[in-house]
Amino acid sequence: MQQPVAGRGDEAPRGPQPVGAALGAAMVELLAKADPDARRLLGRVERPLARLWLAAWLPEAPDGTRVEPNCKIGPYRVDFLVLPRVVVEIDGEGPVRASSDQVVRERRRDRYLVAQGYAVLRFAGDEVFTNPWRCAEEVRHYLLGHRVAGLEGA
Repeated sequence: MQQPVAGRGDEAPRGPQPVGAALGAAMVELLAKADPDARRLLGRVERPLARLWLAAWLPEAPDGTRVEPNCKIGPYRVDFLVLPRVVVEIDGEGPVRASSDQVVRERRRDRYLVAQGYAVLRFAGDEVFTNPWRCAEEVRHYLLGHRVAGLEGA
């Protein structure tokens, strides 16, 4: 019997299994070896979960889309700016609970970015760790103007 593979869509009914650190690192490494532009961008990202999201994003990014990692906008630095005006934030490294002070700072930053005309798509570290392709797909759908599951009415 063939075992399910995380992210391939054949997981057990309980939902997708985490990509895992080893598979995520291998995915990032393979992309970096295959694509010099990807290697340059991945080299600008330090956090493992952010690198994992970027490795899932780059191969399927809409044509002509540019992404800038660790971009400074006003007084803040964001994980990714998908040009022209979409901010992608990846919270935490794994199942970490943010302190109330951290949540307040993140919400203040989100309000600032929205007031400046940016859309902010924020993902929990668990989401990226579990299925970085779904997170990248959600950003892609947003950029292409498709409905994004879970964002209706938000």
